[in-house]
Amino acid sequence: MSEEQANKEIVIEAYQRTFGDLDVAAIDEFFSKDFKQHNPTIADGPEGVKALVRMLSSQGVPRQKIEFKHVVAEGDVVILHSRYEMAGAEWRFIDIYRVENGQLAEHWDAMMQMPEVRANANSMF
Repeated sequence: MSEEQANKEIVIEAYQRTFGDLDVAAIDEFFSKDFKQHNPTIADGPEGVKALVRMLSSQGVPRQKIEFKHVVAEGDVVILHSRYEMAGAEWRFIDIYRVENGQLAEHWDAMMQMPEVRANANSMF
């Protein structure tokens, strides 16, 4: 198996278990102890991700099967383009992870809520 394929599998499983299954225990398994977060609203480290998952759970975000529309890997970087339901709305996420020693070491993201009124009929995927 190539490095890229192995990294894709790690990131997909980590993302599904963490954000789809809302499994806080998965964070210790998949996120490095010195996890670096580039989303300015989330603290560094596994504890920042745990706080996010606990907040999502407390706000009633349902457990869900994440729809991965695109998964692209180059070396130690994996990019996910996915669909997620949050706060009663449909969202599109682009998450970028750097994998190191089989764990998620770094993260960047961009997200967009599906608008009620659209300027075009193009799919968001």
